[in-house]
Amino acid sequence: MPNTVNWLAAVGRLPIKVLARAGVGVYRSRDLRHVAITIPEVLARYDHRPCIVECPLAHCRWFGPTGLAYGRESLHPYVQSLLQSLRGECRSYQESCLAHYWRSWRPATLAQSLGLEADSAHPMLNESPPLSDFMPWGGVEQLEALKTSIQASRAGASGFAASPVRRDIAVRQVGPKPDWFGEQRIQHLLALYNQIVSEGYRQRASAALSYKRQHVVLDAMVRGGDVRFLVANGQHRASVLSAMGQESVPALLNVSHKRGPSVIRRSEAENWPLVRLGIISLPDALDVFDRVFEGRHPRGFPILMRAGD
Repeated sequence: MPNTVNWLAAVGRLPIKVLARAGVGVYRSRDLRHVAITIPEVLARYDHRPCIVECPLAHCRWFGPTGLAYGRESLHPYVQSLLQSLRGECRSYQESCLAHYWRSWRPATLAQSLGLEADSAHPMLNESPPLSDFMPWGGVEQLEALKTSIQASRAGASGFAASPVRRDIAVRQVGPKPDWFGEQRIQHLLALYNQIVSEGYRQRASAALSYKRQHVVLDAMVRGGDVRFLVANGQHRASVLSAMGQESVPALLNVSHKRGPSVIRRSEAENWPLVRLGIISLPDALDVFDRVFEGRHPRGFPILMRAGD
């Protein structure tokens, strides 16, 4: 028995990637797709335990503050650009819905990208450019990212590069973006579409794969008895399935990651770290939550281009 305990302890100290390559199931999840259970029940019963569920794509949102939904009626620029390419409507990336989106939605500050009025927003939100993972329900990691962003902006204004990160491509939700990057995104969508058409969409995956490689990873937004989802990982997969007219997607819930909490409850807004610290007011935090939950866009958001326009 002591040898068994020692062996288990030794395995527990191994890096997860090493265990995964060895085929040890360290990314296990509970498949609830054929269980008669609602999403709120899943969140209550399997708290902090990764679960696979079938989620309506129309209830999924692009990660970030845009409020862009997936599904058959999606206006997400990835979805519409893929449809353009499949129909032969684009002669170049510059004519695509994605290029139009990144030319049109160019908020200068984080506050603007969140849809907040400058007068009511915290000075830090008015000083920082948009950030990829900053949402009102984020934690101290997002606060540190905000501070780093402001430092980098000040250093850039002084003529010194503070970070090697390509800020022009780091935040997918806002433009502008270089042409090569947009073309790369569309080619990736096309390759994924062709793979799904050829092989079918993978319904099951090995537990030796990391969660983000198994299935689309979703964060649950809970308001009363209703739930909507943020796509924390798998934007391209969700976009391709939307363009193909699929109604739902196998997805993982309750997966911890660095972008923010895996479950966001509106009822707990006053306890969100950024609200408690005064970085964002409670009314503004609730406004962003409700807007994203309902699939509404921030102030100043452009009219989106559709395939066929």
